[in-house]
Amino acid sequence: MEQERTQPATKRVRPSPPPRALAAGVEDRLSALDDATLHAILARVPLRDAAATAVLSRRWPRVFATLPRLTLRPATFNRRGFPDEGDDDLCEDPQRWMDGLRRVLDARAAPVAALEIDSRFMGVHCDWFNKIFRMLCGNKVLMELSVANTDYTECYTLPFPVYSCTTLTSLDLYNCRLQPAGCITGLLLLRSLRLRNVTATDADLCRMIRRCSAMEHLEIHDVHKARNINIHAPCLKKLVIYSYRPLCISMKKPPPLDMVRLSFSYGYPEHSWSLQDTTDTDKHCTIHEMEEMLDYKKMAEREHQQTNEIKNMTTFLRGLSSAKKLQLHLSTEYSEVVSMAKASMRKSLPQKSCLIGLQSLSLTLDHNHEVLATLVSCLLNSSPNLKELRIIELRHLGSPAPLAVGFWETQIKADGLLNHLSSVTFYTDSLFEGHPCGGICKFLVMNARVLKRMRIEYHHSQAQPEHAKKLEAARRELHHWPRASADVLLELTPVYRFPYF
Repeated sequence: MEQERTQPATKRVRPSPPPRALAAGVEDRLSALDDATLHAILARVPLRDAAATAVLSRRWPRVFATLPRLTLRPATFNRRGFPDEGDDDLCEDPQRWMDGLRRVLDARAAPVAALEIDSRFMGVHCDWFNKIFRMLCGNKVLMELSVANTDYTECYTLPFPVYSCTTLTSLDLYNCRLQPAGCITGLLLLRSLRLRNVTATDADLCRMIRRCSAMEHLEIHDVHKARNINIHAPCLKKLVIYSYRPLCISMKKPPPLDMVRLSFSYGYPEHSWSLQDTTDTDKHCTIHEMEEMLDYKKMAEREHQQTNEIKNMTTFLRGLSSAKKLQLHLSTEYSEVVSMAKASMRKSLPQKSCLIGLQSLSLTLDHNHEVLATLVSCLLNSSPNLKELRIIELRHLGSPAPLAVGFWETQIKADGLLNHLSSVTFYTDSLFEGHPCGGICKFLVMNARVLKRMRIEYHHSQAQPEHAKKLEAARRELHHWPRASADVLLELTPVYRFPYF
């Protein structure tokens, strides 16, 4: 590193304060700061720049050597003159990078408490990296670990010392393979687990989640190979799952969840699926079998035909009886897949599985699709204490016509909901096409007895000058709806950015 080449000069150059500063009695406020404050400052600058502070005074080498958090990017140990153009993902030389990290660790005056590492060559030099993780995890101090493997051609197998680390409270993994060998002896103190683009079997994923008995935050973005996620986490408060393919998510003992977010986006399998998604990748394959395995579009179609999406969704919802906030994002491709299911969605969950704790529900889906409309009805009928509802309409070419009030009158029979619901926000991207707001929105205004606000949003680009008359007609129609609550405020409002999930 740069500062190590200039260390001899550090001992020679110890300038006194400039005469002008002495005369003015200027205070050195930076040196007056305690180590914890200086660590917080250095943690926000690149490691190479933080290391350069060692030349400031006798105190600063120790400040850097006791820095509790190390953040390592591919460009961390590049030469200052190397033309990386500020690209943190460009590594000049892997060997130089590893030598730089080794020198930093050898000069440490205190164990590392938090490590963020982003590298493309962990798989190539796995033995070297395994030794690093063995040393850091064995220090009994490491609390936060983030490992990002940016070599997209292969997964990095997470080394066993991570599973046996007894001090970790936060673990973030990207593009890694979870394959714990033997008994997992650590992770009991883990409170936050974030898995992104990981590869794991059902059994290995279940073992890891079950071991994290103190976990409060679980986030899974695109898990390969696993088809079933069995969550046993009695302290779990936040659950976030994004998936590009079907998953069966179950929780036999509902945890005390504050927030749940589930997103299924099934579009473009050629970009989201990988060879890791087949359960037979470990066996020897012929060229023809390999070609079939690489046809991700056909792979996705086979998976969708073999999956009962309605059963999967029902299984998931039955574990949410204590959840307070639920967000569902179901893509238009999901609606096509769910139509393949032979079973039908129930109008409500079994009484013992009702979402009695749910107070806020956000839905991003095509609520006019027949099967998804039944899902919406099931959620509303099963949420007796729901107070806040938000629906973001997903429509596309070929979307069904908006369902009329009469449909929802036959589907929603929930006095508890209609006696508690106080706020509804509905976003439509087709304000002037077939009265999209006149279905479920009108039904709720007509039946929700304590409703305080019905807010219908549309993107401002829909309201061009030539649409002024249509917009005024829609507003007049809205205010002529019959109302179960005399105090309800009806709003038709433009927004200037598209809502996001």
